[in-house]
Amino acid sequence: MGRSINIDLQGGVVPISQAAASLAALIRRAKESGQPVVITQKGYPSAVLLNIELFEQLRSLALQTEQARQREA
Repeated sequence: MGRSINIDLQGGVVPISQAAASLAALIRRAKESGQPVVITQKGYPSAVLLNIELFEQLRSLALQTEQARQREA
């Protein structure tokens, strides 16, 4: 994971009502920018929309971390 992940607090955080109304556009934004989109519900962060490449990188990193912990045990 060589890329820095910064959340754009102006455009990268959207309420769930807006997310529901513009899901395709948000998916396109996450895919093109590579940056996560935080979805809020009642003003609190409740979900994150990621492009698939970033999701796969995070999943791989989590798996590597878990395997390293198991080897140390």
